[in-house]
Amino acid sequence: MMINQILGIDKHQVIKLQNIHDTLEINRNKIYILASGAKNFDDTIGGGFYKGNKYLIFGANKTGKTQLCHQLCVQAFIQFSKIVNNSKIKNKQFVFYFDTENTFRPERIKELILKYNVNYDKILKNILVSKIMSNSAFLLSLKELEKFLEKNTITILIIDSINNYYNSDLANKSISVNKAKEIFLRILALINKLTLEYSLITITTAQVTLNLNKDSPLRVLPVGNSILNHFFSEYVYLDYKEQDKRYVQLVNSINLPEKRLLYKITSSGIQDYKI
Repeated sequence: MMINQILGIDKHQVIKLQNIHDTLEINRNKIYILASGAKNFDDTIGGGFYKGNKYLIFGANKTGKTQLCHQLCVQAFIQFSKIVNNSKIKNKQFVFYFDTENTFRPERIKELILKYNVNYDKILKNILVSKIMSNSAFLLSLKELEKFLEKNTITILIIDSINNYYNSDLANKSISVNKAKEIFLRILALINKLTLEYSLITITTAQVTLNLNKDSPLRVLPVGNSILNHFFSEYVYLDYKEQDKRYVQLVNSINLPEKRLLYKITSSGIQDYKI
């Protein structure tokens, strides 16, 4: 079966050229760089999360993946609300959040905004959350998002996590491996399309499996890495060091060198670790 058949793409539209100048202009537009609120974390990825880029955040449990997703919801409102309110953009929302693990917590958002003079209800109204119960439902929800984006403005797409149901589908004896891969490929292709067409900042987390390569500095790898690395150009690895110490490491990027810095997780969110 040809790749265009797997992805459901017209064979005459498989090749889509992208103007590299347009890509660079998107990345230079600092108005829409989303900062995490922690300087070390942002420095690792070139100053923050850029429009038109797709970021894969992976690491073991308790390294802050879901924490980061919540924190970015808050940062998006703080950083972009004034810009958008002063523009003529209508039907604006800042974040669309796909929750595949049932881990989105509004009360955590409330905790994270305590140090900011912002309205809790206004932040929640700017976060659209879709609870996902299967990869088939995920695919349908992405198609609905595509329709939504035609009439509304979304800046950030967050998915926590991208491979949750792919992981469970692989262990499901009633679903063939090929079928699981087919659905997952469709999901990734649509995310790629939406990110490029609507210049989204796309941030996804990934479940991980043990890295069997003992020579690698990465102790874990994303489940489905051989598929994911064709769709995500920015790989960000979170590693547990000790107690409250964590490392953020950029391990793969289109135009940035590999970098590794310390951070910590507190009740106020991800912060720089000061020695």
